[in-house]
Amino acid sequence: MTLIEDYGLDSPARSLLLTVLSIEDVNEKLEMDPLHIQKVIRYYEYIREKKEIDFSNFKLGGVSFELEENEENLIEYELIDKKNNEFHLTEDGLLAAVDLKKTFNRQDYEQLVCAKKLLNDLPTDELLYFMYKTIPETQKHSTEFTRLEKKKESLVKSLFSKRKIDACTAMEWLKISEDEFVKLFPKKNLSENTLKLLAKGYQEGADEDLEIAKDFEQVENELDEECDA
Repeated sequence: MTLIEDYGLDSPARSLLLTVLSIEDVNEKLEMDPLHIQKVIRYYEYIREKKEIDFSNFKLGGVSFELEENEENLIEYELIDKKNNEFHLTEDGLLAAVDLKKTFNRQDYEQLVCAKKLLNDLPTDELLYFMYKTIPETQKHSTEFTRLEKKKESLVKSLFSKRKIDACTAMEWLKISEDEFVKLFPKKNLSENTLKLLAKGYQEGADEDLEIAKDFEQVENELDEECDA
C-alpha cells in the first residue's frame, strides 16, 4: 500500500493541499497560511475552469470548509503540520507529495505552480482584493470588499508594480484612462513617456520583459548624461 492509498490522498482536496505545499513561491517559500491556501486553490480552479472543491462566497469570499476539514485530517495523519499559523509538509508529507505530483497532467501542475507563485507572496489585503476583482462572484456576502474598495488605488498600484496584474487590468479596476494611470506614478522616478511604454509593454505581453528592460536602460542613460553634463 502506498501513502496515497493508505490515506485516500487521491481526493481533490487532499491531493491539492499536499501538492501546493510542495511548490515554492516566488521567494522560494513552501509554507502557506490558511488564507493563502484557500485563495491559491480557488484561483487554480478559476484558471483551470474546472471545479472540484466546494467553495462558498462567505465573509472573505471563496472559502472552502472542505479544505479546512482536510487540513485537520492531514495533520492527524502527520502529513502536514502547522507552526506560526502556517502549514508545512512533514517528512511523510513530502514523500506523498512526490507521488501525487505524478498524478497531475503537465498543464494542471503548471497552473497550480502559477497560482502559488502569483499569489502566495501577497499581503492579505492585496490578496483579497485581487481575488474579489478577478472573480466578482466572491464579492457576494463579503465582509471586506467595501473596506478594500476605499483604498483600491494603493492596492492596484501595488499589484501592478509587483506585476501581478497588467496595465490594462489596473486601468479597468480603477476605471481610469491611460493618461490618468500614468499620473499615479511619481514623475521623479520615470518620465510619463517611459511609463506609457512600460504600460504598453505589460499589455502586449509577449515582448514585455525586453521592452521594459530597454525603457529602464534608456532612463539610466539619460540620467548618466545629465550627471556628466
